Amino acid sequence: MFGMEMKKIFSWKLLLLIAVVNVLLFYLRLEFELEHFPNGRPATDLFRIEQQLIPEYGARIDENELLEIKALYTDRVTAANAFFEKEDNAQVLGITGYKEFQAMDTADPELSAYYSDLMFESGQDFLWELQAWELLIENFEARDSAIKAQIERTDGARQQHYEQQLAEERFAFYSSTVLDNFLNYKTYMAIIILISITILMSPVFLRDYRAGMLPIQYTAKVGRGVYRAKWLAGLCSTAILTVLLLAIYMGLYWTNGTASHFATPLSSFGWYDYWYDMTFFQYIVLSVTAIFVVAMLLGVLSMAISTIVPNAIVLIGIQIVVLFIMIAGVTMYLIRDIIILYLPQMLVPAAYLVLFGIIFISFGWIWRREFRKDIV
Repeated sequence: MFGMEMKKIFSWKLLLLIAVVNVLLFYLRLEFELEHFPNGRPATDLFRIEQQLIPEYGARIDENELLEIKALYTDRVTAANAFFEKEDNAQVLGITGYKEFQAMDTADPELSAYYSDLMFESGQDFLWELQAWELLIENFEARDSAIKAQIERTDGARQQHYEQQLAEERFAFYSSTVLDNFLNYKTYMAIIILISITILMSPVFLRDYRAGMLPIQYTAKVGRGVYRAKWLAGLCSTAILTVLLLAIYMGLYWTNGTASHFATPLSSFGWYDYWYDMTFFQYIVLSVTAIFVVAMLLGVLSMAISTIVPNAIVLIGIQIVVLFIMIAGVTMYLIRDIIILYLPQMLVPAAYLVLFGIIFISFGWIWRREFRKDIV
């Protein structure tokens, strides 16, 4: 019975529909995060430099290591100076080195045209690379000022978090390029998976209702067994589809080349602050786990709705509302921003408990309702 229910759930028509939806949404949303990462300048240069620095220096940079990094930057400035010394247009405009290029007045039409041509048209990467080096060095030199500013602006648990971060010298040295990309990627991935689960699980019980099978099931000795088998098959199908899609999309994410950042703690990345200083890899595992849990809960909710709706029109209307809530609320706050500092620390755990409670209370009510029908 269980095997038959699994076959009914994984019908070729539904699988084809899910495949089409995934392909379309992949090219509409996820492909950009893969094909255009890093996106723009100096993000591309920051990522390349971090791929060089993180394996060599790790997450924590001391003063001696900073001197070595500055020496690397100085070597590149020397190469830039040699370029300007030999570049004809630079000589005509009186630009003899990189410092003169930085200080030139771009309000002057000739200097502005030269700047634009060199930065955007010439294909020279070294100027963008120098800017990226400067940003990283500035991050380290101002490593404690941003935390002290946050301590002054916040209070309560957030202030204690920043004070502990300052005491433990957990400073942000690297950019948020990798985290920005994964934040967008996991959000779109979660949305695609939730839509797929809704499509797969919505017709589980409605299919039998429309076929007139319920009276036969409720009067037969195996009626309870059929209902249990459907729920078990539905849960297993939800888990199988979720794991399959997570494996595919995370396998594609691996091609982004961010493995160099996996062992780096979140506090080492700029822009965002997090309640827990786990590594980037642990953050990925947490995010994937959250997506799996939410997908399983949505599978339960979708099957529960499927048992009480009278027809497909009502089912579609209710599922659209549920899916909107799951995407706009659950995905945004319980997956995308799962441990981000601007949310209260207990909000996400409390929201998950409420979500579990609502879904399992609904499940219990529907389960008792259906079993009364079986008895009658």
